[in-house]
Amino acid sequence: MRLRLVISCQLAVLAGIVGVLGPWRHVGAVSLDGLQGPHDGWLVIVALLLALAGVGSLARTGLTLVAAAAALYFVVDNLLDDRAALGGSSGWGIWLTLLATGALGVLAVLAAVRGSS
Repeated sequence: MRLRLVISCQLAVLAGIVGVLGPWRHVGAVSLDGLQGPHDGWLVIVALLLALAGVGSLARTGLTLVAAAAALYFVVDNLLDDRAALGGSSGWGIWLTLLATGALGVLAVLAAVRGSS
């Protein structure tokens, strides 16, 4: 079961990075990914890599949880800021990143619960 959690966390990190590289905002003919414009996609990638560092060890489950929460915060903050400032529509990349960081947080909680029992 532990191996499944580790692999699931690794896949969530990968999906989050793919999401950062995908479009986060469409305004007219312009499309911005998570690394362009006012987006904090680079912070999301740093947080996801920190989470990945904590995935393999039960002792570092807290690191994974905190990093996943930070990544989720940056994504939600960008989603709300873009809506207010840029207009347009959200791209699939920000939604994939949101889903991946949320899943990573849930998986980190599951790993912590299973590790303490």
